[in-house]
Amino acid sequence: MSKKFTYFIFAILVLLLSACQSDEGTSTEKKDKSEPVSKQSAESDDKKKENAEEDILSKFPELKEAPPVPATLEENVSYPAGPLSKYSFDNNKKEITKELDKLPKLNGKADQEVLDAYWRRWVQLFAPDYKDPKYVFEQMKVMSFGSPEITDPRYQLKDNLNVEIILDASGSMAALVDGQSKMQLAKAAIKEFTSSLPENTNVGLRVYGHKGSGSDSDKQLSCSSNELIYSFSPYMQAEFDNALNQIKPAGWTPVADSLEHALKDLSKYPVKDNTNIVFLVSDGIETCGGNPVQAAKKLKESDVSPIVNIIGFDVDADGQKQLQAAADAADGIYTNVYDQAGLEEEFNRAKEIAEKWQNWKIKSDSDAITTSYERGIMVLEITNDWSDKSFKEYQNYQDAILYLRDETGALTGEAYEYILSKMEERRDEVIKQFQDLEKELNQLNNQTYEEMQKQIDEKFKENSGT
Repeated sequence: MSKKFTYFIFAILVLLLSACQSDEGTSTEKKDKSEPVSKQSAESDDKKKENAEEDILSKFPELKEAPPVPATLEENVSYPAGPLSKYSFDNNKKEITKELDKLPKLNGKADQEVLDAYWRRWVQLFAPDYKDPKYVFEQMKVMSFGSPEITDPRYQLKDNLNVEIILDASGSMAALVDGQSKMQLAKAAIKEFTSSLPENTNVGLRVYGHKGSGSDSDKQLSCSSNELIYSFSPYMQAEFDNALNQIKPAGWTPVADSLEHALKDLSKYPVKDNTNIVFLVSDGIETCGGNPVQAAKKLKESDVSPIVNIIGFDVDADGQKQLQAAADAADGIYTNVYDQAGLEEEFNRAKEIAEKWQNWKIKSDSDAITTSYERGIMVLEITNDWSDKSFKEYQNYQDAILYLRDETGALTGEAYEYILSKMEERRDEVIKQFQDLEKELNQLNNQTYEEMQKQIDEKFKENSGT
């Protein structure tokens, strides 16, 4: 073998050895750098998860802004009815799923803050209008109208009966419910009610918001449109229907102004000699800058001191809250209704007073003291109301959670299990609340009305911590 060939082989070996060492160094270098990269990657993943959760609440502010879930009986009573509470999944799937599809997707795990916000939003959507226990006592007054044990002068027998109906004629009353406008349904219920009143009843019909439109340019005109279109006088069907039929939904909603006008309308009928009843039908919140609560308080404290019934017709949460506060200020009754049957039911309660007043005028004596049986019916009514609404609320939760898991895949894994547990927890809490309420009301049943009201008020304050 020649020297040149030997040197050539040696040179190749040197080059190969150098290349191996270079590769080993590069590999070692890469290996050394891989550890901090993995650590950075883990930290980055955590940061991404945290940002993703914050991103959910920022993208879905309705979750973050949803109010706390009511825990006590008093909180359930004051919590506004959810916009989906009037629906059932079987009959109104389109309306319900439209709202559910707006919720974020929670697949598997989710941050506790996100889960809690998600659950609060669910309750905000589906929570029913649970009746106030005080509703029992107000309805008991109606049932025992004229009874010697009722000291409230509004419910004592008087020589004259005066009924004023205040109808919202704002533009939103044109919205459809079951294929007819709210205005059409309200008119039908009012006609049915007034036609059944005793012959000598004085009736007044006031409307508001019936001029102009909902535009800003017409606000002043619409807010000042408040008119007694059927002045207080015995009911004459043709004249009354003619006045009512002319009203069409138009503009804004001056609720407070209508109550202030009602005080003037009734000023010649002091409670000393008159039984006065006011019905206010509204489908929304005050939009003309007035204060309905203050106006209602003045009405209650006036010489006319009417029995005030405020009916919220398919009202949103803000409207419910304001109208409820106005009814409370008037020491009256507030009720949410969603259809013509609900309207007629509330008007029919006042017919009981009218009928007893008529019987007293004819017989010259009052009905007997409210019996234990009648009180038992009232207790049964409110507990059945809670039971039915609790069942419907839970049923909607069940249908909703299955829809989001099985049909859209938007709620799965641990997130699904968490919401499911909260549903069952709320169901059990509400059931216990109305069972305790039924037990306490039945225990009070044999006491006088005044004693019952005092004790339930004390119990209510105790439960609510006020």
